[in-house]
Amino acid sequence: MLKTWFEKKAQPGRGRRSFDFYCVRGRVDRQFTLSPAFASAASMANPPRPHPMKSALLVLVSALLLSASDYRIFAANAAVPLRAIRGEVIINRTSSTWESQQVQEPCILPNPKDPARLVMFYSGVPATNRNLCFIGKAWAFKSDPFTWHQDEHNPVFSPANQGWDSGSIRLDAVLYLAEEDAYYIYYSGTTASVQDRIGLAICPAGADRYSDATSAAIRRVGEQPVLAPEPAAPYFEEMASQAAVLREWDAKAQRWHWFMYYSYRGKDGILPGLRLANSRDGKTWTRHYNEKDPRGMGQIFKSTPGAYYEWHQVFKIGGTYVLSIEVGTSHGQRWRPVVAVSQHPATGWAQTDVDALLQTKWEGLYRDDTIYHVATPAMYQIEGKWYLYAQACPLPDNGNYIDGHWDLWCIACDRLIPTLPGCESIYIPGQPTAVGVVR
Repeated sequence: MLKTWFEKKAQPGRGRRSFDFYCVRGRVDRQFTLSPAFASAASMANPPRPHPMKSALLVLVSALLLSASDYRIFAANAAVPLRAIRGEVIINRTSSTWESQQVQEPCILPNPKDPARLVMFYSGVPATNRNLCFIGKAWAFKSDPFTWHQDEHNPVFSPANQGWDSGSIRLDAVLYLAEEDAYYIYYSGTTASVQDRIGLAICPAGADRYSDATSAAIRRVGEQPVLAPEPAAPYFEEMASQAAVLREWDAKAQRWHWFMYYSYRGKDGILPGLRLANSRDGKTWTRHYNEKDPRGMGQIFKSTPGAYYEWHQVFKIGGTYVLSIEVGTSHGQRWRPVVAVSQHPATGWAQTDVDALLQTKWEGLYRDDTIYHVATPAMYQIEGKWYLYAQACPLPDNGNYIDGHWDLWCIACDRLIPTLPGCESIYIPGQPTAVGVVR
């Protein structure tokens, strides 16, 4: 049954004190602004008799809200203060030259050897040369996912001395393969400054699954990228980058299926959306062009026009596949996390509301001078709770996000929101969801 909840919130700064009531029925929000007298009447069990005109308006509002037969009402106490959203910078960007400009792309895995610990691979850009990028590692206890210990030998992976990835690299995704006891590290690289191909490096996990992940142990697979841009029709790609990688076991066929979701540039524009490639071993990949894309772009879902789709993460909740994507709307004017979901890893993808996770909604945490832009978002469930790991920066003085000083954050996710029909709900930063709001 669909449920309804009325939330009463004080809204200062409107010239008079007023209250907003939010009616949530299924996935439709209706907002009504009532005066203090109406707000009191709606929340008191035995309200004083209001003015006749107020009574008529209150009856009208109630009739509108209760017009559906499957409404249940949950009263919210407006006196309860907002709960602080916990969000902290987790990597000290200024502690090392190699990551002094920005820290990004958090790829976190449970330590396969030590169930109490987490392993994170991430990348950093030096302020001295922002065309470069390196990959480092850190660890944390699951009991404290806000406190990370950077490795003293960072960075552990760098641009090659020569070849297709000798100019710069960025971290894309990291998988642990138990059957090989190794980390598969996917990254984007280039001979210039903008990453345009996707590569793979493999590292034996080692005795404690952390210490041995060093620059000496991480080895590139082959001399060529595992996915290069395809200039021929129907792809017309000039660049391919930022791969999110998922693999699933097919019990019937007794083999793994691999899925890569990647960004691209080409005839369709700059980072206009995401495409799909498939593999049986994670090393040899075949593109899949989505013929059902009505725009003729071959993307896995209809993207927002004029937006950039870059780094992203893929994971699964129950029977729902989720992509957590950095999206720069209006050609990068505001970077924010955006989610797409599907009930199948290869088809049926759809993007949710681009404003659903917008950081300006994170009451008490958002500020222009800390997290104006949020990018490289990754969501992880740790010890039963969800967290968003992402890079963020203040609004630069010149307004150009490229010049931002990007820190790596961890933000607690306590608000449960629906995604799309038939798909699981997700936890995002925000005030805890009241009972009855989400089915």
